Amino acid sequence: MKIIRTLFFPCLALTLLLASFNVYAADQSICNPGSRLELYENGSLKACQLKDSYDANEIQCKSDGFVSFHKNGNIESCVLSAEATIGGNKCKQDGLVSFYSDGKLMSCVKPDN
Repeated sequence: MKIIRTLFFPCLALTLLLASFNVYAADQSICNPGSRLELYENGSLKACQLKDSYDANEIQCKSDGFVSFHKNGNIESCVLSAEATIGGNKCKQDGLVSFYSDGKLMSCVKPDN
């Protein structure tokens, strides 16, 4: 019984951890119908043109703009539909914003002021 407990719980924890990686992956339904889709080998969305605005990482990506995702499902880049403050940095509306795979801000276009 102790062997089962020793093996079962770590395996269960590992399974739940691995399953959680795809939970936040974007779905192809966010893309403009007829626009070019880029997919990863596993079928998850890599990039497309947005059909509507898309909310992610406390920002809103602009409809009809290009959006890309990291393999882990986190947003990689998009065009902002509104000015946003990300990690203490102000980022310009209609500017490109990019993130590292862990979700931290990589770069953005600063407002003119």
